[in-house]
Amino acid sequence: MDYYVVIMNKKNILLSWLGDNDLKDPQKKIGEIHSAITSILTCSQIHFQEVHLLSNRKNEQTQCFETWLRKYLSQEKFNILIKIYYHTDNKNPTDYKFIYRAAEKLVTEINDESNQLYFNVTSGTSAMSATWLLLGTGVYDAVLIQNSKERGIEYLDLPYHISLKEKNDRNLIHLHGQIPYITTHFDLIPAKSEQMMQAIRLAQLVAPRNVPVIIQGQTGTGKEVLANAIHKASSRSKSPFIAVNCGAIPESLIDSELFGHTQGAFTGAIKERQGYFEIADNGTLFLDELGELSLSAQVKLLRVLQQGEVIRVGDTKPIRVDVRVIAATHRDLLQMVDDGSFREDLFYRLAVGIIQLPSLKERKEDILPLATILLEKANQDMKSDPDFTSKELSNSAKRFIQQQTWLGNVRELANTLLRAIVWNPKIIEITDEHLQQAMIQRNKPVVNPLTNNINLNEPVDIYQIIQQTKMAYIQAALNYHDGNKSAAAKMLGLSNSQTLDNWFKG
Repeated sequence: MDYYVVIMNKKNILLSWLGDNDLKDPQKKIGEIHSAITSILTCSQIHFQEVHLLSNRKNEQTQCFETWLRKYLSQEKFNILIKIYYHTDNKNPTDYKFIYRAAEKLVTEINDESNQLYFNVTSGTSAMSATWLLLGTGVYDAVLIQNSKERGIEYLDLPYHISLKEKNDRNLIHLHGQIPYITTHFDLIPAKSEQMMQAIRLAQLVAPRNVPVIIQGQTGTGKEVLANAIHKASSRSKSPFIAVNCGAIPESLIDSELFGHTQGAFTGAIKERQGYFEIADNGTLFLDELGELSLSAQVKLLRVLQQGEVIRVGDTKPIRVDVRVIAATHRDLLQMVDDGSFREDLFYRLAVGIIQLPSLKERKEDILPLATILLEKANQDMKSDPDFTSKELSNSAKRFIQQQTWLGNVRELANTLLRAIVWNPKIIEITDEHLQQAMIQRNKPVVNPLTNNINLNEPVDIYQIIQQTKMAYIQAALNYHDGNKSAAAKMLGLSNSQTLDNWFKG
């Protein structure tokens, strides 16, 4: 009760991104359930005085929603000031840099001691939700609120909180700070591009705090490298860093691998075994490809995170463990939550620090510095070989590296350099020819180009040809990215996964 007394003495302000579901409210019939923004304003126990909405588009649909919302609130006797901020210079709904800056600018302008801020984490894309989580737990004293059809309006009581007192400590870094005391642990991660610098800033922010982290990014972008740097910059650095590939563990062995087993617990359990949680006690457990875990495995993982203890297979005695979890995935976990393939409670248990790693295509400024670091590491690894000569990159090699798309990201670049070194042990300078020979040639998709051989003696259905071509490219992109719609949309030059879905329906 005291909590609500304090809140009611302040001006209550709701901040939210404007999402697709919200825009559908004007078309809904009387009695239908409204989306998050409308429901929170009218159905929660909070008396809001203001609502500030961020939008990355200004069109007839958004203007219709604004007009409808004002009229609806007036009819329902709610006196709420409505402000919508249009950011039409960037229409990418997953651009973390743009989303963070827009949200932080707004919060900074309206935040003071006389206001109680509420952040709606339901509306908008996963990047928008993640930004509110970070701002609400790490920078501002805000209440996180969400709405769902199943459970209605809820306040997010996250199990971890980044102390607001700590953010003023000069030894720690704010998101826009300059040089933190933990910089050295991130020195080997080139970050000249704005997107990568933002990722490093976030990593530096969460590293010294004992909070879980989710690192998102395409395969080969260096998620484990960043996780290791976070571990080394934390108070757990002297304890183990254990990396586990969740996608490589058979479903039948998940319990045994993560939590351990007793001797004779099942066929093949010839001796007692510690699980990864016990091995990582007092340290960090890196769960790579978290999105590959089945729902049943997610339930067991959630229990361990909630209770801080494991029970070995074949035993009944709980074992206390103190483990920081850093998870990584190339999948969109919030989309998986919406699809029902990832547990929402597990997501919010882990999603205190969320870091998005850009692909090499998105961080071209970092490619050459990264190649230099990778080449130096390869030289160090090979120097014990008496037949090996230390290598350097020629100018032609540097131009070649800069021109490639590197769809396999850092991993592909590193392996290409290593092959060039191994295949040319005596030479000193790696050239573009050496790199071209070391590149793995990809089979390019078969395209039916327009040529003079097109036969129009018979009628054709041009719309069917266009649709078939679109579907072929969409399916190929989805196969390449293991069903990740956001990544497939980027590969096809589409603005977001919703556009891809529209093409599917096309």
